[in-house]
Parts: sequence; structure tokens; C-alpha cells
Amino acid sequence: MFERLHNGPNGSLSIRFGVTAADQSLSSLSNFAVGLAAARVAGAAGLGVYALVYAVWLVLASMHRSLITDPMAIENDLHQPDAARRVRTGLAAELWLGLAAAVGFAATGVIMLAVGQHQFGLGFLCLSPWLPCLLAQDYWRWVGFMSAKPKKSLVNDIVFDTIQATVFVLLYVAGAHTSLIAVWAWGVGAAGGALFGLFQFKVRPTLRGGIELVVRRWRLSRWLVAGNLTSTATNQSTAVLTGAFLGPTGIGGLKAATSLMAGPALVLVQATGSIGLPEASRALHERGWPGLRRVERLVTAVGVIGVAMIATVIFCFGHWILVNVYGPSFGQYAGAADVLALAGIVTSTSLGAILCLKATRKGHLILPATTAAVAVSVVTAVLLIPPYGVMGAAVATLIPSSFRTVGLLASHWAWSRKSAERMHRELQEESASLPARAAVAPPPPSPAQPAPAGSVER
Repeated sequence: MFERLHNGPNGSLSIRFGVTAADQSLSSLSNFAVGLAAARVAGAAGLGVYALVYAVWLVLASMHRSLITDPMAIENDLHQPDAARRVRTGLAAELWLGLAAAVGFAATGVIMLAVGQHQFGLGFLCLSPWLPCLLAQDYWRWVGFMSAKPKKSLVNDIVFDTIQATVFVLLYVAGAHTSLIAVWAWGVGAAGGALFGLFQFKVRPTLRGGIELVVRRWRLSRWLVAGNLTSTATNQSTAVLTGAFLGPTGIGGLKAATSLMAGPALVLVQATGSIGLPEASRALHERGWPGLRRVERLVTAVGVIGVAMIATVIFCFGHWILVNVYGPSFGQYAGAADVLALAGIVTSTSLGAILCLKATRKGHLILPATTAAVAVSVVTAVLLIPPYGVMGAAVATLIPSSFRTVGLLASHWAWSRKSAERMHRELQEESASLPARAAVAPPPPSPAQPAPAGSVER
């Protein structure tokens, strides 16, 4: 099932990218719809609860991709003869991570309830039991991307979204008019997608080998974890601090302004990342730096052009969209949406650089830029959010995004080409040595032929 992943029925790169973009569009649209429903049902405060829980979930999603799916893509796991076993072991690792995260989310919810943050606390408690399902469903999406079969990812997301929407409507009709119905529907939908993935990829669930997989690849994944966590922390620290300074209403306003850019732009960013890393690793192994550079340029061009087009729509129609989609009270956040759109353009210029650093196993060079950006993000948020509200939070997103992008581009240009050429040369030398070693070792005598004179048979 997992062999010949890039030939035959899987189609060309352009077709796979189109299907991947469609899947990411569906995923983004569902997230947008859930946030919008939470805003309509429970107002800005309800949207704020969902936004905070979702922001912390994104940190966990970044963790699972760094620990499990990104190393699988870099190591070309789904190109190996034992690909099915590797997929099953990856699922085991996801389930272990989900169980650990469930305990952490539940503890966070209890602490929030104890300190008086009842809305936030209930949100964390309601999401905690669904985390293994959420991670497993996202894992199946990435297995589809890595196996060059994004149609499977698309179908899985359709199942997920259909169940999620159905549960949301049933709960609303039953009289549950709080933001928690968005969390419940999200979790049940993920459970449906996770179970359907087992059927799609013919895998039996297991916990065996999951922890060993994470430990074995820690030398590679630790830098991916650190880089992605600090990058995600830069993005989400502003949301968390906005909630701390401005409460649920403030973070709800920021979520509405962010969704105009983050929703559509995230489609492009995740689509390029989903197909980009497996393609970049494959190009590096087969064609060296020229092949890797070609993928990098394609990913960067698609990302920048797409995000710029989305930003132009926000600059022109952002206020109208906020008023007519979220409600009249959200029109005041149009200026913040413009600033966040500019931050999205800046960030998109580093997409190819990140792929190159990951594919060439220079993930540790991502860390300095992202770590410094976290510090810049926290400082600017503390200085700007209290006096300027949601607009200050938007500016506190733009400044660290620019700082991080410059650092990533500098690291990429300094190291990626040298590392790619070295890795490709080593692969070529290893491939050339295989037939040479085979030629040195003479084949054993055929059973039908007598042994050479003077030899001793055993």
C-alpha cells in the first residue's frame, strides 16, 4: 500500500499540491466556521474561550509534528519496505503523546478553576479527553501527505468536519448555548476521523514501540521541537497575553482580526509545508542542492504570492467582512487585521528557508531566530497591549515576525547549500560503494559445480 509513492496513480506534483491545498482549505474553513459559531452563540467572550483553547492546541500540534511526522518525512519512512510498520509505530507515538497531553490539559483546567477563571478552565477540561483523537486524526492527514496520497487526507477531513458540524447542530438544538459546544463537537469529530483513518490505512491501533520511536529519533527531532515550539510560542504568546490583559472579550477581538488572515493564509502555509517537506527531502536525496533549491523556490513563490493576494483583500474589505460576518461590534478591529495581514506577508518569505534547514538536518539553526523572537514577542506584548488593546497586540505580532524572518533567512543562506551538497555527496559515495563491495566479494560456488582444487568443504 505504501510503495511507489510518487508515481502512477498519485499524479504529478501540481495535482498533489492542488488536492493538498483543497484539504487545507477545508480544514481552515471548518476552524473558521467553529470560531464564528462560537462568536454567534456566546459573543466575543465565548470566542475568546475557544481561541485560547485552540491556541494551546496549536502548540501541541506543533509538538507532535516535530517529534513524529517531520522526522518521518525527513527520513523518508514511507519509502521504505517496512513502511506499514513505521506508520503503525508512528500512531503509537501519537497516542502516547495524546495521553500525556490529556493529563496536562486537565491539570491546567483544574488550576484555572481554582484561581477563578471558570470559562477558560472548563474549556481545557472539556478538551482534554479528546486530545489522543485529535492527534491521531491529524496524524492520518500527514500520513496521506507524506505518502503522496492527499486524497486520503481530504476524505478524512470531510468525515471529521461532517461529524463535527452534526454534533454542533444537535447540541445547539438541544439547548446548549455556550462556547463549550464548539469544543465538544471538535473532539467528537476528531474521534470519528481518527477511527476512519484506521480503516483508510489498514492499521491496527497499538501503543507498542511509540515511546521507543520518539527516543530513537530524539537527536533529530529535538531541534525541530525546540524550533517549532519557540516559533509557535511567538505566535501564541500574544494571544495568551491578550487574554491575560484584556480578558475573554479582548482575545475574542484578536481572534476575529487574526482569522481574516490566519485562516486563508494558513491554508497556503500548511499546504506548502505538508507537501513541501516530503518533496524537499526527496529532491535532496535524488538531485542534491539543485533539486532542493527548486522545491524551495516553488514553495516560497506560492506562499508569498498567495498570502499577498489575501492581504490585499483584507486591506480593501477587512472592515466590511468583520462587521458582516462576526457582527457590528467587531468592526473596530479592522486596523488590527491590516497589521496582521502585513505580518503574514513578512512571515511567508521564510517558508522555503525553513524547509531547506529541516531537509538538510540543520534544524538547530532555526532555534536562535525563533528563541529571540519569543523574547521580542513577550516584551512588545507587555509594552503595547495594555495601552493600545487589540491594535497593540497586532503590532506585537508584526515586530517579532519580522525579527524571526530575518534570522531564518540569514541562517539558510549561510548553511543550507553547504549541508545539501555534503549530504548528497555522501549518499552518492554510499551508493557507489555498494556495487564495488559486491564486486570484491566473489560469489559462492554453485552447488552444481565442484569446489576449486585445494579447497576444503565444510
